[in-house]
Amino acid sequence: MVKLNIGKVNKFFLFLGVLCIFSLLIFTNSILAAEKQPILRVGIFLNQTEINISGDGPFKIYNLKSNNLISEEHDKIVKLLPHDKGIEILKKGVYSGPIKIIPVGDAKVIVIFNGQKYRYRGNIEINIDKEHKKLNVINIIGIEEYLYGVLKKEISPRWPAEALKAQAVAARTFAIFNINKYIDKGYNICASTNSQAYGGINHEDPLTNKAVDETRGMIITYKGKPINAVYHSDSGGYTEDSENVWGSFLPYLRSVESKFEEKVSPPHHTWSFSINEKDLTKKLQKQGYKINSVVSIEPNKRSETGRISELAFIVDNNKVINMKTNDFRSLIGADLIRSTLINIEVLGKESRITEETEDKKEIEDKEEQKESIKEILEQKKDWTIKELLELMKKNKEEREEEKEEEVLKVEIVKSNIPFTFIISGSGNGHGVGMSQWGAYGMALQGSRYQDILKYYYQGINIIKKY
Repeated sequence: MVKLNIGKVNKFFLFLGVLCIFSLLIFTNSILAAEKQPILRVGIFLNQTEINISGDGPFKIYNLKSNNLISEEHDKIVKLLPHDKGIEILKKGVYSGPIKIIPVGDAKVIVIFNGQKYRYRGNIEINIDKEHKKLNVINIIGIEEYLYGVLKKEISPRWPAEALKAQAVAARTFAIFNINKYIDKGYNICASTNSQAYGGINHEDPLTNKAVDETRGMIITYKGKPINAVYHSDSGGYTEDSENVWGSFLPYLRSVESKFEEKVSPPHHTWSFSINEKDLTKKLQKQGYKINSVVSIEPNKRSETGRISELAFIVDNNKVINMKTNDFRSLIGADLIRSTLINIEVLGKESRITEETEDKKEIEDKEEQKESIKEILEQKKDWTIKELLELMKKNKEEREEEKEEEVLKVEIVKSNIPFTFIISGSGNGHGVGMSQWGAYGMALQGSRYQDILKYYYQGINIIKKY
């Protein structure tokens, strides 16, 4: 019969229990650490004179400075206005702010803007813009849920899954790299293309959400640090070196050939736009240039890919205005001048028309012929009938030759039509980093999202950040 030492057995099981609890804590902490994601403050509506807030369920309104609950609302529109002493909530009072809107349970906050309702995950904060004394609406949200509202705004959910994943990783990396871009204004990034387009729940789709989920926490790094993963719509055939667009050299943003767009026929792969001299002059005058007319536009600097980085405007009195081509795009409209991969032609004030006319030399020759007949007649006064008949026959033949020799001639005619500048180009966007339509083309050829990213961003690694 075996005798058990009860004291030792108890100590053994106690040890096992402590060990299990310790292991469970480590495992739980590792899971929590893995699930941790950056929280973003996204400026969604900026410099507003009025904000209307509602919800698809109950929501609470707090004054953040005092951390006091102002009210709890349900199925009600709350109007907020800027005030000298902070933020006025109509029919409730004036508060120092910022004001925070927190949904209850599964409810989502709704921001009503220009009559449209925009639903958002996370919380909403409203504060006063110090410079403009107007209201800023900020969405406080985890980066993964933020990306749900980005992808569909950037590319079509119907594109191949690998293209969607490449976009998700690029957008996540871009957000992390630029997380402090507007920190002095009270938010990290904005919802426009100045950062990257973001539309909240209104612009989510199950297919793009799936691409975000399947790449959760994946980012692009260069030498261990997140990169500025910029991207654009269509390269036009070649992407561009970063320094040719923004002046700063980044080793991972190098020009590469990109013919993949031709496989998928982007809508703006080639395009053209025209503007007359009068309208262009007005736009330059609004920018502060004291000019009366624009005579010509010439490329100042052109990169190896063919993109023009700087333009020279030849204006009245032969003065020259130098301007970055991207600034020119902003002046005219980036949806009109879609890239810097352009050529410029000028239609001048002189127009060419075609007429049935004679050139100067032919007229002079005929005058000489007429003069010669006159001289012949004056040579003698007594003409025989035979000589006169021959002379008349010769004159008739010369007239018939004149009719046969009439040909189409081009004449330059002056007109009052102003100069018109015809700008034709290829591609869409700044051309640096990943081409979205190029990624689409690569995915159709069977490339994985990792291959797409490593093609457009040079020397990079793709890692799981969280």
